[in-house]
Amino acid sequence: ISLADAAALVAAAPVELVPYAAATALTRVAQQAAKVDIPAAMRASFQSPVAYTLNALRVEPATKDALSARVMVKTDAAGHAPENYLDPQVHGGARGRKGLEGALRYSGLLGSGQFAVPGQAMALDANGNVKGAEVRTILNALKNIRGGVGANGQKAGRGKRLNNSLMVGKPNGGDRPQGIWRREGQRLRPLFVFVDQAPRYTERLDFDGVVLGVARERFQVEFEKAMASMVARGVGKA
Repeated sequence: ISLADAAALVAAAPVELVPYAAATALTRVAQQAAKVDIPAAMRASFQSPVAYTLNALRVEPATKDALSARVMVKTDAAGHAPENYLDPQVHGGARGRKGLEGALRYSGLLGSGQFAVPGQAMALDANGNVKGAEVRTILNALKNIRGGVGANGQKAGRGKRLNNSLMVGKPNGGDRPQGIWRREGQRLRPLFVFVDQAPRYTERLDFDGVVLGVARERFQVEFEKAMASMVARGVGKA
């Protein structure tokens, strides 16, 4: 909708108020998309998204001089910034690096071009994510081999024990891949498997389409409300 069309929506509206009403309407549209419509689309597209994901959006409001409101992914969140894992879901492509992978590289156990993906023995939570307790157990075990040097001063190599039940690398015997393995009785079962290519995602969330849909549906209503409110308050009158 153009500003000229928007001005015609409220016949009694002074033209000079149009940018203010438009900025208010655009900001409200963005807030609606960020708080309601995109989270609803996430619930439809993702398997039981957690609150951290549903609350990962922020709004950059419009102003009378910059008539554009933006729905953005937060970049200053604690832990993994949401855009690192949401962007591949929106645009497709390779997923970002995870904290566990950084710790494994720092410990000299994972190559710079390798990635860790859940193995058959990894228990996932109700949301389909790796349980935090499992990751913390591995990270605690890695503290003993920071920089690739074990507590006894020996270089950490492939097939090294992390603790009494965990080992990292390529198990002896058979053609099993490199990874993090847990001993269960006489068996070794894979918690994570190391791969040479980043896991890739297909587009699952039509982020831009949802925002544009809300704008088409809500802008006129929000513009009229904003303009009517200013006219009723006498804004713009000499």
